[in-house]
Amino acid sequence: MLSVARDDGFSLIELMVTLTIFAVLAAMAAPSLFQYSENMKTLAAAESFYASLQQARTEAIRRNGSVELVLTSLAPVAASVETTELTDNGPNWLIRQTPAAVGDPHVFIEGKSGAEGGGKANQGSSVVIASSTSSIRFNASGALVGSEARVNFSQQGSTCAPDGAARCLRVVVSTGGQVRLCDPAASGSGDTRTCPT
Repeated sequence: MLSVARDDGFSLIELMVTLTIFAVLAAMAAPSLFQYSENMKTLAAAESFYASLQQARTEAIRRNGSVELVLTSLAPVAASVETTELTDNGPNWLIRQTPAAVGDPHVFIEGKSGAEGGGKANQGSSVVIASSTSSIRFNASGALVGSEARVNFSQQGSTCAPDGAARCLRVVVSTGGQVRLCDPAASGSGDTRTCPT
């Protein structure tokens, strides 16, 4: 009795069809993965700035003196602590204690590059920072010196969208010194992500 031999495996045509389907799916997913990556860079920069503000407030209370977070375009290192090149859209920031008396130097506490964690530390960041002020100062009791501060984080060349396409974030510092991270595109009552008006 003769038996029919069975060939197990894939034919070349089946393999080509599978690879074509995989390539089409990968091409459809690539823009979403890129946008997700950019959104995560925005989130990382906003969370780092939020943490630095919390640190500045804590240092003001601990040192029983005035401490400020300043935005700058210079490298955020101790050598830049006396800088007057402050900017409300600087990609970097540093925390410094303000002088107790006229003529005393600032005391460097910490510096951060806005590109940290974004994978482009040497080439700059794709995250854009826009602030209502170049200096956010806390007094010895942890309250904000001056009016409410708002710092926006967005993606270079993108428009903020509520559907998650290009995500923007905002850090708000109230006059009492409370720091809050919110989403300006979020709306609706009961949504905890909404920004104060």
